[in-house]
Amino acid sequence: MSQRFRWRRLWLAAIAGITLAGLGGVVVVMVASPRGRIYHPPDDAIAIPTDPASVARGRHLVEAVAVCTICHGDNLAGRLAFEDRFLGRGYTANLTGGRGGIGQRYRTADWVRSIRYGVRPDGHGIIFMPSDYYNRISDADLGAIIAYLQSLPPVDNTRTRVELNLPARLLIDAGVFGEVIRAARIDFNAQRMPPRDAGAYLAELGGCSFCHGPQLQGGQGPEPGAPAAPDLTPGGRLGSWSLAAFTATMRSGTTPEGHPIAPKYMPWPGYRHMTDDELRSLWHFLRRE
Repeated sequence: MSQRFRWRRLWLAAIAGITLAGLGGVVVVMVASPRGRIYHPPDDAIAIPTDPASVARGRHLVEAVAVCTICHGDNLAGRLAFEDRFLGRGYTANLTGGRGGIGQRYRTADWVRSIRYGVRPDGHGIIFMPSDYYNRISDADLGAIIAYLQSLPPVDNTRTRVELNLPARLLIDAGVFGEVIRAARIDFNAQRMPPRDAGAYLAELGGCSFCHGPQLQGGQGPEPGAPAAPDLTPGGRLGSWSLAAFTATMRSGTTPEGHPIAPKYMPWPGYRHMTDDELRSLWHFLRRE
């Protein structure tokens, strides 16, 4: 079944439900749109370093671990992330200080709220921003990321909005796509506990569970029509891989069996820039060692 047909089926199902409710004389209670909800995250005090090593650390986290470039483009000035006749167009934010970029106006507190909590300066949730994976980032790493983002050369790009059509807005408000404003998944009052080891930290910050499921035992891909993500536990295919095979796969995007991994479903072009030590830590974590 094609992806476009899946979207049409969801849209038609929503219309049918609304129509049937009206024909049956059912009183429809309007639910407030999650797109209009105001969030109140805490004000975390984050120190922003200025030394070159910290800025380099921030760049590495942005490009190789959190893979911000996958959505925001190689220059982080935003790009067209999706386009669909029924859903609309999704442009990502320009993170630089150029024309149309949030770097022109963002204070440190705004960066913290956006990255760690998925909340804009005005209190609205950022649609599609995976802050539930970034929520437990350490203060030092968050400060390094912000330092790097503040150092970006300005790039002019004003086409940076998510331009949703009416079908998409209705389906989002009905919860058909789940919580696309992922700030709703974050407990702002929870104590931030450090991950148990470096591999777990990398897996969480890298968003592995987004496709591979909460326990990394496999799950649905990132969008309708995507192939099922494989089991990453020792009981899955990775259980028979060596560290060398895992590293080669992450670097080349080709499995030991010779199967290419589509970058649109697995952002290995970003992950391949992890260091050898990081990939080793991630491999040991996945093997439960």
